[in-house]
Parts: sequence; C-alpha cells; structure tokens
Amino acid sequence: MGSSPALAALVLALLPSPAFADPDDYVAPAAREVEPARPLAVMVLQPRVASSIELGRILFPSGGGGILGTLIIDGQNNIPERLAASALARAEERIVPLVAVLEDFDVASLAKEATMAAMAETSWLGASPPELYAPARPAGAAEDDGPVYVSTTYREGMVGRESNDTEAGAAWAADVAAAQAAFRAAHADAPELAQVLWRYQMSPDFTQVQVIADVSLSRQGTGFYNQQLISIVRLNRPSFIEEENVARWADNDGALVQAALASAFARAGEVLPSIMALDQAGFTEATDRRRESVTSAGYHGPVLLRDETGPVFWARDGDQGLAAFVTVQVAAE
Repeated sequence: MGSSPALAALVLALLPSPAFADPDDYVAPAAREVEPARPLAVMVLQPRVASSIELGRILFPSGGGGILGTLIIDGQNNIPERLAASALARAEERIVPLVAVLEDFDVASLAKEATMAAMAETSWLGASPPELYAPARPAGAAEDDGPVYVSTTYREGMVGRESNDTEAGAAWAADVAAAQAAFRAAHADAPELAQVLWRYQMSPDFTQVQVIADVSLSRQGTGFYNQQLISIVRLNRPSFIEEENVARWADNDGALVQAALASAFARAGEVLPSIMALDQAGFTEATDRRRESVTSAGYHGPVLLRDETGPVFWARDGDQGLAAFVTVQVAAE
C-alpha cells in the first residue's frame, strides 16, 4: 500500500525553503553580537526516546532488472517506504523496555541546562534564560505514543528524494514546523532569532544513546547559520543482539540509559562553545581532511579538539546526508 497524498504533501511542505537552503556553518565575528539580544528557543519536541533505522539507499529487488527495475518497481510499490516502516516497527518493539524506564525522566531539563551551559561561554548566542518548547505529557502517556522517529538520514536518493521517510518522521517534522512558527510569531518584531533543537534516540543496533543538537540563527525569517552536534554514549563491548543491548541499558530501572542521556547532554553543553567559536577560517581548518582524524562509533573525520573525555571531530557523509560534529563517550557501567 502506497503513502497517502496527504503524507506526501506534508513531507514536501516541510522541505527547507530556498531562503533556508544554504546557511553558513559558522558565524562571522562581526555578526555575533546584536541588540536587542536574540530570543532563544530550546526545543525538545518528541514525546519520548526515539527509535532509529538504517537502510541502504539503492535497492535491487530479487526479480532482477538492475537500477531501471528498481526505479520501476519502487515507483509502483514504494519499496523503500515499506521497508522503512517495517524496520521502524521492529525497532519500536525492541525499545519498549527503554520507554518504560525513561517515562518520568526529565529530558527537557537536561536540554535546557546544556543550552545554558553553552550560553555561559557563548553569551552572544541569545537572550537568557532561553524559552523552552516541550510537549506537556500526562502520567502514563508513553503507553499511548505511536512510533517516535526523528532521524533525517537517507533523504536524497540517486534520482532525488527517496520515499523511505516514515509517517512518524513526518509527524515529528510537522511538530517542529509548528513550534518554529509559534516561536517566530511570539517574536515577530525581533530582527534575529536563535534556536537549539534537541533530539535523542537509540542507534539502530541499540549500542548507542545519541543526543543531537541543531543550533541555528535566522535574520528576518532567513536562516544564516546552522550547525549540528551529535553527542554519543556507547556501550563497552556491546552485543550483536539488539535485545541484549536493550537489557543492559534498561537494567536497574534504567540507571545506565538515564546516566548516558545526562552525560550526552552535558557533553554537548561543554563542546558547543568551541564549535560556535569557529569563524570561516577556523571552520575550514577544523574540517580539513588532512588533519589528524579519528574513527569512533561508526563516524570518522578530522579532530577539532581532544580532552580527557575524548575527541570532538567533524564527520561528513554525502550518502547519509551527514555533516556534523561528533563526540563519543563510553557508558560507565
């Protein structure tokens, strides 16, 4: 069964407009301080920890036909979309124990604290305190949640946008668009706005807790800066069996997964100032592939900095739509 026209229209509507298509990866020093200070939103819009999936971009159905056959069959049967939905359904079954142990865990406060920690070193980012946008959820609401999916990889296929987005992903994107519109409306007279959009998810194999921060600045409705940080806490010596990894995270009423989330958010607050401090020359130098590089948690790239917690490095993968700074820690069991 194919996707509905309404879902397709929603996904297309949520694609970046030309005005937001190509913001810079750095903020020029002359553009940092503004008066009045930018209103700053901290957004944590997912109702609970998200699942993630990993699919290949090019599929060759068993009936043969190569790339042409793939295009024809995909166009008729929405194969990538159906595979994504099936993979997400399996991930949602596995994540249930983690949803349970995180039901009362206050992730929104962690996100706000991490943002304020970054602001302490980067006061030009926006006005303090930041405004928190997070859904209010009654007790027991986790049992009523549908699938939660906040990943944005594999957006572009060999002939354009692929159809492997999920309905859950489109729903999350709609929530983001609505919150951003509300923030803009609340500050219609502000010359510039700042936003930190936070996401948190388990990796597809449940070996990692991943916290993603998207920092963006806009001027009169046009985005001029966007940068992403992926803060990861991984299991030491994980299993190849997803359910065994889930059991480790969820053991002892979720002590490990809760500590990992706290560490991932705190680490993001520590390293975001070093990322936002980069000007054009600094960003070019930091992302130069001839620099010292590191491979960790499935990511690879040149090192921006290294401290007692570990390296912070730049990872880029055009096939996955990845362009982000990454920091990795090992879970302390």
